[in-house]
Amino acid sequence: MALYSSVIVFFSYFCRVEKKLLYEISIIRPLIIFLLVVYHSLCVFTGGWVPPEGVPSNAAYWWLGHLISGFRIETIAFVGGYVFCYQCFELGRRQHFFAFLWKKFKRLIIPCFVFGTVYFLLFRFNPHRFNWQVAFWRVANGIEHLWFLPMLFWCFLSCWLIDRLLGWLYDHHRAWFQPVGWLLLIALAGVSLLRVTGLKMGLSRAPYFLFYFYLGYWLRMMVGRREAKCRPFGNGRGALLLVILLWVFYLLSLLVHLQATHLTLPGCDFQCPHWLLGFSLLAMHLLIFAHTTLGILALYATVTYWLGRHRQPQSQPGSFLRQCSRLCYGVYVFHMFFMKPFYYNTRFPQWCCSSGVGVWLMPWAVLIATLALSVLCTWLLLKTRFGRFLIG
Repeated sequence: MALYSSVIVFFSYFCRVEKKLLYEISIIRPLIIFLLVVYHSLCVFTGGWVPPEGVPSNAAYWWLGHLISGFRIETIAFVGGYVFCYQCFELGRRQHFFAFLWKKFKRLIIPCFVFGTVYFLLFRFNPHRFNWQVAFWRVANGIEHLWFLPMLFWCFLSCWLIDRLLGWLYDHHRAWFQPVGWLLLIALAGVSLLRVTGLKMGLSRAPYFLFYFYLGYWLRMMVGRREAKCRPFGNGRGALLLVILLWVFYLLSLLVHLQATHLTLPGCDFQCPHWLLGFSLLAMHLLIFAHTTLGILALYATVTYWLGRHRQPQSQPGSFLRQCSRLCYGVYVFHMFFMKPFYYNTRFPQWCCSSGVGVWLMPWAVLIATLALSVLCTWLLLKTRFGRFLIG
């Protein structure tokens, strides 16, 4: 944990972010949603989904999928905490608990039920084996990819309490502000190593993701409070070295994790070393924690490094990026409505895999079609009042 704390402190001194503008989030949010859709398009090769009939294995796509999956979903929680801290501490947009509860209920729980019900009726409904209680909990828990929405709801509520605690310390006992903030980071890191089961509506996953949510919150806190003292991030060799080292350590920790969980690795003449076979469950969780945290910090460092070298202080996020950020929520919600039917309810995979080139092109064709349809549905839905209420 001392290593991660040092990295965050390093960021806070070398990352320059203009007040009132989150340039980095304008890039990270669309990028991570895009990577999420890319990963799902490769799930038929990674073992995440059952391969459709006639689809052969592909070692290159197996590796690409696992490289993306090492941090992509946790980064969405990280972004949520980062933006939440910015709104609370820098913009002063704090709300009373019940107002905040209702705001997040509308933002996360109602869309979970609305889109979950539609998904259930389209792809899971069986009139001969229908049970109201089972159907309700499948939707309430977040059917398919929608599980992330109720989980994120609990992260927001938990971080609301943390923000009030830290805000009170900042106003009344400032000497305790940073020690308590760092101790919370360490404590939540320990909690994330545990695995809770059996709880409804995302509560089982919330302890794991709360660390990454709070990591974003605390990183923004450190960056925001030191902005006036910072020099630009992108002009020093030290910053570039940090970016490279983070990606190298991410890849190394992910590789060790893959070696410890697979007896063979596709495309490699590899046999799992005996010392890796004896890894305990806690050690495996530590490996996941390591490569996930390093991947998030590596992505954040890369984006802020690029901004330091290419963005002029007076510039604004471009209209394209703003539009992409606006569409992210809808693309996340809609993409599975199209991707799984492409793979499992059409002959498209078999048609592609009838030729050698088609096997390589298939996931990208599915990706493009899925993104196009998801963006179109999001754009059309945002034209309506009800759509803006759900995903606006």
